[in-house]
Amino acid sequence: MKQVIIKNGNIYLSHDLCETYFKRIESVALLIRNESVLLLPVQQAGGGLLLKIRNANGDRVIHASEFFMQHKIKTDAEMTLPAIWDADSGALVFRI
Repeated sequence: MKQVIIKNGNIYLSHDLCETYFKRIESVALLIRNESVLLLPVQQAGGGLLLKIRNANGDRVIHASEFFMQHKIKTDAEMTLPAIWDADSGALVFRI
């Protein structure tokens, strides 16, 4: 099962997850739908939140504190959340 880690306003993604769903993607968009967060790949340059390389393994991090604050989602404690790919939405989906 795929998972994301939320901590201190950041979303952490493993290299394997990124290779599966976000290969050659440099930025993403975040949306809230039905108490879930949708993480959508952004194909055009210059938009969205950067999908930054975190370490030599190729794990990634998204600095999303503004998104979480805007939606009043607390991210103080570390959360490991299951994530699934929703083909209909074209997004990685996880519940907070």
